[in-house]
Amino acid sequence: MTNLLNQPIPSDTPLWSWEPVMQKEIVESNEDLVPLSFLPEKVLIKPDYFIQGLSGALPELYARRSVQQRLYEATKLLPTGYKFVVFDAWRSVSTQAALFHSLNRKLAIDHPDWSLNKLRQATLETVALPSRDQHKPSPHNTGGAIDLTIVDATGLVLDMQSPFDDITSHSSAAFLEQRTDLSAIEIQARDNRRLLYNIMTTVGFTNFSNEWWHFDYGNQNWAFCSGEDYALYGATKPCFQWANILD
Repeated sequence: MTNLLNQPIPSDTPLWSWEPVMQKEIVESNEDLVPLSFLPEKVLIKPDYFIQGLSGALPELYARRSVQQRLYEATKLLPTGYKFVVFDAWRSVSTQAALFHSLNRKLAIDHPDWSLNKLRQATLETVALPSRDQHKPSPHNTGGAIDLTIVDATGLVLDMQSPFDDITSHSSAAFLEQRTDLSAIEIQARDNRRLLYNIMTTVGFTNFSNEWWHFDYGNQNWAFCSGEDYALYGATKPCFQWANILD
């Protein structure tokens, strides 16, 4: 199994395009959202956008039931003492909008010569468009997307040579696979990325190739990457007392 979990991340993946992804039909399964903080001790929850105070972000992280179950199966493949740290899963439309517009503004400041269209396209390379279209929900709004990393047995985050939410080309899952001049530190980071990628794909997730930390199951991203005829999850929201204030 160790060798299987160190397989290279495919580096010949074409540039991500949202248009064909959003063309995938959604046949809603009506699977419920469940909290992730009740998972066994091999999963730690760090609701990054709630900590940042973003609009619509919650102190609990939720995902569809099958996503939660697959994450549990993934914990069984972790090396002894290692744990997952989950940063984000289900995301409200308002949180999605806050992330999209924040990145768009940052890029506008960094690149004052870019056109509005170029800024929009560059933003879309990292953050999906906030959408209220039931046929084209953002991946996280379906409860079928999850952002995570791994910590070792001492509680230290594995080095991926790129932080969570990095907006540079270094965040591409296969970035380190495409180089032949890696240092010893970079080789270890490459192997850390491989570990996360291979564990998650072994249990049925697909990877959003622009981000080493983002994995999908059941949504349009997953249907597109896995070649399924349709997605299982559309837009949804948690069923609890706060639901009426969420987008």
